[in-house]
Amino acid sequence: MIVAACGYAQKFPNGCAAPQYPSAKATKMDSLCGPGGSGAGAEQQQNQAKNNFCAVGTPGPIAIADMVDLQQKVQSDKTINFGNDQDHPLSNTPGPTVNRAPLVALGEGEPVVLQGFVLIARQESVESVNCGASVPNSPLSYDIHISVVNSAANRNECSGVVVEMSPHHRPATWTQTQVQAVADAHLPVRVTGQSFFDSSHTPCQNGSAVSGDPSRASLWEVHPIYKFEVCTQGDCGSGQGWTPLENWKPAAAKKK
Repeated sequence: MIVAACGYAQKFPNGCAAPQYPSAKATKMDSLCGPGGSGAGAEQQQNQAKNNFCAVGTPGPIAIADMVDLQQKVQSDKTINFGNDQDHPLSNTPGPTVNRAPLVALGEGEPVVLQGFVLIARQESVESVNCGASVPNSPLSYDIHISVVNSAANRNECSGVVVEMSPHHRPATWTQTQVQAVADAHLPVRVTGQSFFDSSHTPCQNGSAVSGDPSRASLWEVHPIYKFEVCTQGDCGSGQGWTPLENWKPAAAKKK
């Protein structure tokens, strides 16, 4: 996944010798928007943390339950502020948090692998991490927000967690439509990326989303995603049968 030469003058630097980009090919966004996005101050710090493709080491397994436990650890550390600026019931002050050191101590920036099922995939729109309104108004400029739950039968988004596909070095076939097709097929997925804490929000409270915040059980995410795989057989527990999303096709498409 080392970056190859491309036709774009890059604003998005590697930051390391071997960035874990999902595609070696740069996108137009890589020439338009750097790791800090259009954020300033605390927001820029968090944007840079979101755009880390340089997690080092062998990705370790992480479960939704682990991410919920990490959320509880954040809430017990009153030095970590989080929540939106209108409603932040679990923190004295809203996020984003500037001092990421306590989060790094809990595992932010480490490579992880999460297995589960896609409940829903949503195409994001303007965000400062992707340079706001200064980039073309196109899905190619924005993240894909994906809710992952622990079983195909689970329809409760507040019980799941979020994984995010960045527009930077994103394969052309990584689209909201393609990920939603995986959700509709009820197939297991395996998501590899860095562990990240989204301190601009609050997780669900008493089974419901807080006003202005996405539904999720924990603010810990896999963001950005380095690799997204789909289980193409009944059980991939042996480690076999995982297919990269860019090579996967829905059953209806295969019949054509």
